[in-house]
Amino acid sequence: FYLTDARAKEWGIEKEFLKTVIKSPRECKSILVNPKDLKYKIFICNKSKPELKGTNALKYIEWGENASVTIKRGSGKGEAVSGFNSLETIKNRKTWYSLGEWRKAFSVLPMFERERKYCFWNQNGAMIDNALYGVYCDKKELNIVLNSSMFHLFKELMARPPEGGGGGPLQIKVYHYNEMLVVHFNNLNLKIGQELFTAFIKREIKSIFEECGIDPKLKIPIEEQEPKPLPDRAELDNIVFDALGLTADERKDVYRAVCRLVWNRISKAKSV
Repeated sequence: FYLTDARAKEWGIEKEFLKTVIKSPRECKSILVNPKDLKYKIFICNKSKPELKGTNALKYIEWGENASVTIKRGSGKGEAVSGFNSLETIKNRKTWYSLGEWRKAFSVLPMFERERKYCFWNQNGAMIDNALYGVYCDKKELNIVLNSSMFHLFKELMARPPEGGGGGPLQIKVYHYNEMLVVHFNNLNLKIGQELFTAFIKREIKSIFEECGIDPKLKIPIEEQEPKPLPDRAELDNIVFDALGLTADERKDVYRAVCRLVWNRISKAKSV
């Protein structure tokens, strides 16, 4: 279902059946999803074969039904089958090549996180891979909350630890997100938030340590360091902190806590 531009051009697949897709969050350097950074198109076709008569999309589907495919997962791993439509994950669909209808996800959350923490703003409506979650709300204020250090802390506290008890990427399931609290829009200083949002989402996402201004490699423990968050990071966080009524010391503790949890996780991975 994923094609590079060159592959799509080779087949001559009609544009109506190709959509821009975020295949990997590594493609996105900033909170704002830039279509120019996305390397793949996804084949989206919900029409029947008779409706596709005479199209290159139909030729591509028919090629897929006759291609030799090696099973990559499960009990049949390594075996060859004829046609992608013979794979277990696809063969029971009414129309095997249809991925269905999808609404536009304005905010996009990750299933896995390492040192970068983010919620993408997908204003151009790119499709998303199944390792990402779509949030079907067009409120920029929600995206501000989901990019706050407070929400990053919730993710570290409530999500699933790495497989096998080792360190590494945090794995976040849908039910984890459903359990996380968010500040209500009505409690935010919207004027400041809107002005900040435009600039914040365009710059490069830094590691959580750079964002919060904490160096975990110093001899001084994280808990004793004075956080020096990036100016726009501090401004965004203050919108949420103000809504929660946090004191100056409590705000610093949020930065220290999220950095400590991330550092413990990735340090454990390096030592295993």
